[in-house]
Amino acid sequence: MGIVIINNLLSKPAFPALFVVTIWGLNVVFMKVGVTDMAPLLYTGMRFTLLSLLLLPFFRIPREAIGQVIGLAMIMGVGHFCLLSIGLHYVDSVVAGLILLLGAPLSSLLAFIFLNERLRVLQMVAVFAAAMGALVPTLLVGGVEIQAGALLILLCVCMWAVGNLKIRNLSNLSLLTLQFWIGFISAPLCLLAYWLNPADTPLAAQFTINSMLSLAYVVCGSSILAYWLWYQLIKLHGINSVVNYVLLQPVVTMLAGYLILGEVMSGLQLAGAVITLLAMWGFYHSGKQPL
Repeated sequence: MGIVIINNLLSKPAFPALFVVTIWGLNVVFMKVGVTDMAPLLYTGMRFTLLSLLLLPFFRIPREAIGQVIGLAMIMGVGHFCLLSIGLHYVDSVVAGLILLLGAPLSSLLAFIFLNERLRVLQMVAVFAAAMGALVPTLLVGGVEIQAGALLILLCVCMWAVGNLKIRNLSNLSLLTLQFWIGFISAPLCLLAYWLNPADTPLAAQFTINSMLSLAYVVCGSSILAYWLWYQLIKLHGINSVVNYVLLQPVVTMLAGYLILGEVMSGLQLAGAVITLLAMWGFYHSGKQPL
């Protein structure tokens, strides 16, 4: 009965795609809440610990895939998520949400460079314009720490794009299996890094209600539920049917950042956000046109 209900809900992509994008848009805000109370390295380590515990039933992988999975974990876990947590410690969630939007086009750009996949000139221009809109206003008006945080998030997006190329070689493994191993390998590394460089705040004091609720949302909502729904939608309807909904993600983040955290973008940042969203729309729209 439950499977029938889920299939009916996924039969039309609009509502579930908007649901996923809302989860992801709120995810950045909840991560910001988490790393405000908890040191980024500890937060990332606890995130992966909880994720691997919940996904323990999906641990089985072929022995020959272990080496590739370890490499993927270093890129996606230690590289992407750890850098994201550190960057969010310094920048507003709305700025981070815009920069994270660059992940998909950067993945396409790397696939063009290294895998000879098609990419239009207009799409390359759109990637550059989107990056400038997301980064330049913050780099111009922010302090040194904010600038460094924005660049760290850009680096984490690049790591995510590289990880996407690696995942193609592991297409025989389920998403939840990959998630388990990324968490299982990354958790002790992040916790060790925190132990070597602990925060001034006592350990127990970092486990606040806000940080624990943040971890629960990020793991259960974003890492498991949202990603599972997204890949089901792609399987059923194709990427072109759902990808444009991703453009609403920074809008959700902007509203949530204002309502929950009181974050307000400057006029220059708002202009950059408009440029980024228009460039991203152009990137996806150009990709749908026949050569």
